[in-house]
Amino acid sequence: MQYLLAIVYDPSNPPTGPSKQPEHAALEREMRAADHYRSGSGLQGAEQFSKRVHRRGGRPMMSDGPFAETREALGGYFIVECSEDEAIEWAKRIPVDEDSFVEVRRVFIYRPGDRP
Repeated sequence: MQYLLAIVYDPSNPPTGPSKQPEHAALEREMRAADHYRSGSGLQGAEQFSKRVHRRGGRPMMSDGPFAETREALGGYFIVECSEDEAIEWAKRIPVDEDSFVEVRRVFIYRPGDRP
């Protein structure tokens, strides 16, 4: 099973301390060594570039961000393939600031004919 380990932060609170990227890179190496890593990346801040595509009256509409009503933003992610318990253990090891968190979600891999 694959899991998304989403690093979520509050864009109104500036990061505290040094960048967590070196620690994230080290953890990625461990995930690769365990053959659990499938993908991952950090994301630019929502204030750098953020667009929303939604539908109104069946037509696609685009809005420019950042979005004032957004309390949380996605800062990066890992996709791992392992058991649920292992995914949770990996998530616990992802370094984040005090006001951030890691959300663990099962990935739905669509195959024609599948239903979620």
